[in-house]
Amino acid sequence: MTDTAAGTLRIGVDVLDSAELRRLLTRPWFLRLSYAPEEIGLADRMGGERRLEFLTGRFAAKEAVVKVLGTGLLRGVAPRDICVDRAAGGAPVVTLRGRAAALGPAAIEVSITHKQNVVAAVALAVVTPAGPPARTLREDGAPMSLADTHQEAEASAFLRVRIGQEDAHYGGGLVDGAHILRLFGDLVTEITARTDQDEGLLAEYSGVRFLAPVRPGDYIEARARLVRATRLRRVVELEAHKVIEASPAQGASAVQVLATPRLVCTATATTVIPMARARPATATDVPPTAGRNAPQAAARDVPLSSTTAKES
Repeated sequence: MTDTAAGTLRIGVDVLDSAELRRLLTRPWFLRLSYAPEEIGLADRMGGERRLEFLTGRFAAKEAVVKVLGTGLLRGVAPRDICVDRAAGGAPVVTLRGRAAALGPAAIEVSITHKQNVVAAVALAVVTPAGPPARTLREDGAPMSLADTHQEAEASAFLRVRIGQEDAHYGGGLVDGAHILRLFGDLVTEITARTDQDEGLLAEYSGVRFLAPVRPGDYIEARARLVRATRLRRVVELEAHKVIEASPAQGASAVQVLATPRLVCTATATTVIPMARARPATATDVPPTAGRNAPQAAARDVPLSSTTAKES
C-alpha cells in the first residue's frame, strides 16, 4: 500500500493453477456461488480448455480484488458479487455488487495474464480505508481455501426460470409480484433443507420491494443467502434479476439479453424450523453481522461463522 493525495493505493495480486478449479467448475453450486451471470454467459460460449482458462482467470481476478477491498472471499463478500466482465476491446472490467459495492472504491483496474496452466491477476485502486481489514481466516485460524466454499453453498440457493404466458396476471401482460415471492419461497425452502434437513415454515417477508415489471418471455434469476440463524429461525436475503427480456416490439418471438441484469425484486424472509431441529444455544453465542435488510438479532442468535452456514 502507498499513501497518495487521494487516499491509499492498494494492489492485490493472485496466482492460480487451473488444476485447482477443474473439478470445482463441474459443480453447479460452485458456479452460481463464484460467478456473475455475465461471466457464466461469456464462458458458455467457449470450448472446454478455453472455458477453464477463462474462469480460472476470473477467479484469480476476484481474489486480487478482495485484497484491494481489504477483506476475503466468503468473509463478507461473495465471489459472485465481483463481476469481471469484458469491455468491447477485450480488457477485463470490474463491477462490484452487494456487499462488495459497499466496500469498494469507485473504480478498480484489473489485469489478467496466462501461461500454460498458471493464471496471474493484479488489481489496483485508490481507496480511503474505513477501518482495519476483515480477517481472511477460518474460525480455527487457518486460511480460507476453495474447499471452504462448499459450506457457503449450503447457505445459498439459486433459480433461473422463464416466465410463461400462463403467468400473466394483469392487463398488458404483467406478472404479479406474488409469482416472484413464490420463487423466493422455493429458495428459502432449499436453504433450510441444506442447513437443517427440513423444509421449515415460512413465517414472514419483510422489506419487499418490486423495482421493475416482469412479463411473459422474461428470464428471471432469483438468489437467496442465509444471513442469520437463531435456535429456530433462519433469516434469508432474497434478490431477483431479469437477465433476458422479451421484446415483442421487435418481433413476436424476439428477446434481448440484458448486458446488465435488472433488479426486479428484493426481500428478506424469516422461516422457522421444528423444535426437534433447534440448534443448542451456548454461552459464546453473540449476534452476527447482519445482511442489508435483516432484522435486529435476538439475544440467542448463533453466529453464522460457527455453523455450517456462513455469511456470503
